[in-house]
Amino acid sequence: TLGKFTDVGRFVTLATQSLHRLPPHVQQKFIRLKGRDKLPELLQLLKDHPASGGAVLIFCNGASTVNWLGYILDDHKIKHLRLQGQMSAAARAGIFASFQKGNVSVLVCTDLASRGLDTSSVQLVVNYDFPDTLQDYLHRVGRVGRVGSKAPGAVVSFVTHRWDVDLVRKIETAARKRTGLPGMDPSINKPSPKGV
Repeated sequence: TLGKFTDVGRFVTLATQSLHRLPPHVQQKFIRLKGRDKLPELLQLLKDHPASGGAVLIFCNGASTVNWLGYILDDHKIKHLRLQGQMSAAARAGIFASFQKGNVSVLVCTDLASRGLDTSSVQLVVNYDFPDTLQDYLHRVGRVGRVGSKAPGAVVSFVTHRWDVDLVRKIETAARKRTGLPGMDPSINKPSPKGV
């Protein structure tokens, strides 16, 4: 069980100071569900997200999931962009630019977008696939609540596997103790190279 994270409506504010810690002002919500329930939950989240509520990043762990989810969003008439590593560098750069200009407010992506995407418009991050590592989680969380944002932002993570639960517990412990995430090194936050 996930303890306090089992409640779907439960928000947890994680407070920390340093760059390799979780941002204190970003709400984080963990939703425990079966894999087949992820899509309906995502569609409901997008439906409930107000048009004025800022941009949304939806993280997937693989290019095939990004593409599949994109087709589903097309079927539901949800305007979005897709970004994943099998695209050419030029295509990725164009998608980045379009998203940062605010032309489209939903981006379905892999972890490519967790490093280098610097926009103050993102107010919701959805971990459709829970990240494989704490470092990936930290980078994804870092896309919301950035300097210049109108709102602190929120992160919603779908927790479907037993191995995800271990990472959730480590995140919760770090938040409660106001410490850095285990194994995090401040050097991981060096600026990424220019470009995509």
